[in-house]
Amino acid sequence: GGTGKTPVVKRLARELTAAGYQVAILSRGYQGDFSGEVGVVSDGKEVFLTAEEAGDEAYMLAQSLDQVPVLVGSDRTKTGKYAGRYFDPDFILLDDGFQHWSVARDYEVVVLDGTRPFSNGYLLPRGKLREPVSSLERGDLFIITRADQATKQKLREIKQRLVQVNPGPEIISSCHRPTYLRPVGKSATREPDLAAKRVLAVSGIGNPESFERTLEELGAEIAAKKRFRDHHAYTYEEIVEIFTLASEAGVDKIVTTEKDAVSINWELIEKIDRQGIEMEVLGIELKFLEPADKWQD
Repeated sequence: GGTGKTPVVKRLARELTAAGYQVAILSRGYQGDFSGEVGVVSDGKEVFLTAEEAGDEAYMLAQSLDQVPVLVGSDRTKTGKYAGRYFDPDFILLDDGFQHWSVARDYEVVVLDGTRPFSNGYLLPRGKLREPVSSLERGDLFIITRADQATKQKLREIKQRLVQVNPGPEIISSCHRPTYLRPVGKSATREPDLAAKRVLAVSGIGNPESFERTLEELGAEIAAKKRFRDHHAYTYEEIVEIFTLASEAGVDKIVTTEKDAVSINWELIEKIDRQGIEMEVLGIELKFLEPADKWQD
């Protein structure tokens, strides 16, 4: 969790689509309310489910990708057959499917966070690993995200361990590059300039420290922070609490993530006195560092 799998899926879907392939994405729809067998979040043209129904990540993918159907359901054998029947894809992408044994995979892309690649080395519940590190022997490609936030020595150690477990796959380093800021609930974007701005950082993601560090790299002073659990759905009371904290901390603006923004009801924000404080979303995209050309291969 929190490694950056969804930005990788989004990048891959966009590039395959641009190359002329039909792509469909299957997601579990984690934390979504949809309870049927197959939920069509988007057919590539229109979004049919809400963030509450589809889950934040699936909804975010559906909103940001044209021509790419996004489906949710706990049994991806069934959602995969549905996608094959109705959308005739050349590629089916599973967002988070390494442990989904009921579906045969042709290619396994494994994403590791450069700031904490193997958690504490233990399985759930003592650690955050779902499988032992030795299971990486199944991987066909390794992508290290947030490599810019790790030391060179740390990256060398990660690569050495990966090679020990599985010497075959290419290892590509990447970073999350900030691309824009936009008000929550609106589509107009601007340059992500936060120089000398006092900011309240709000996030419900797997790696909040990385998000906060990105804000600091953009020049922001984090005057306060509010962290929620991954995939958090925001209530009216929590929105009030966030703006109250922002006012008390004397911030210029509140900044959150794209993933959080789909779970924040803009109408709730409109109902409260924001005291002139804007809540904005920081957009990011995946940038490959080295060897960048290997991604195309």
